[in-house]
Amino acid sequence: MNDSPDWAGEHGEELARRSKRKAQASAPDPFEHVDPLEVFTDWFGPGDPASKPAFDPSFAGWHPRRLRVGSPSRGRRRLEIDPALGVQDVVTVSYSLDGRHVETERFNDFDLNTLWSALPMRNFARRLEQENKPVGTWLHTNGHHVGCESHHERTMMTVVDFHPAIHRIAGQPFTLTWPKGSPAVSHTPDSVLLSPGRIPLVVDVKTPEDAADADWVAKRPHVEAAVHAMGMGYLVWMGISRRYRRNLELLTEARVPDESYTLWSVTALELCDKALPVRVLAERLAASGYRLEWALMLIRRMLWRRALLTDMFGPFDSMSIVWRADAEH
Repeated sequence: MNDSPDWAGEHGEELARRSKRKAQASAPDPFEHVDPLEVFTDWFGPGDPASKPAFDPSFAGWHPRRLRVGSPSRGRRRLEIDPALGVQDVVTVSYSLDGRHVETERFNDFDLNTLWSALPMRNFARRLEQENKPVGTWLHTNGHHVGCESHHERTMMTVVDFHPAIHRIAGQPFTLTWPKGSPAVSHTPDSVLLSPGRIPLVVDVKTPEDAADADWVAKRPHVEAAVHAMGMGYLVWMGISRRYRRNLELLTEARVPDESYTLWSVTALELCDKALPVRVLAERLAASGYRLEWALMLIRRMLWRRALLTDMFGPFDSMSIVWRADAEH
């Protein structure tokens, strides 16, 4: 059904689309009080912020085949799987270690440690009239960019980038292929989350509306069963509080040189002897010899690395209250 107004002419569809997005943005937040970290803590445990990877931007983790956002908008979206190997009498797993050549194995022969180094099976090129816009997001956990098929998927990756227990985020690292005549044909999960000594968690990202789509509802049980048979957990992630997301985006942007963070984060923890407004703690750091604007950045970085905590469901500004992670609030 076309809901676009006749008077808008050729711009009607775009006007209807934008109006729908504005209506969604002003609608009640279904995740307003839902802790987005809890579902990952249930699987991986709380983790240790001190051992959590926290890379700074560099070319050290760059790989020419990891993101492929510049791929032609036409052509194959996924690396080619040899049908003679992919379609067998059981579910098969296809993956690539170089971004060019595909390896295919039966599901029970697949080594889960491969997920730590597998490259994406799909590219992330944008296509004309594509509803979801692919993007590459830089992750502190990995030390390099990871491709996402939508901004919604990028939000999920920002959440898990923040979680202390997750040490690797693999974007679309394998494709499942079912035998002929099966209810499902193939599926490439959006990501796999990894933590040392823990069972991997496979994640597909859907909006609540997409999660209720009849085709996906019919397909999901087969995907979940195949993932469980491989020895991994499975989750369909659907969203996060809008305020929590905005705060995460603010914190993830904070950059502090390692030598400065190592020295002044200790001072900040000493000065944060009780729950304090951000501005007060920054002024204490300034009085100790650290420039005020640097101190404000340091506090954001410490919040990202979970050395300090704050209410992530409230608007974050200079009057937000912060406290030490090892202190009772």
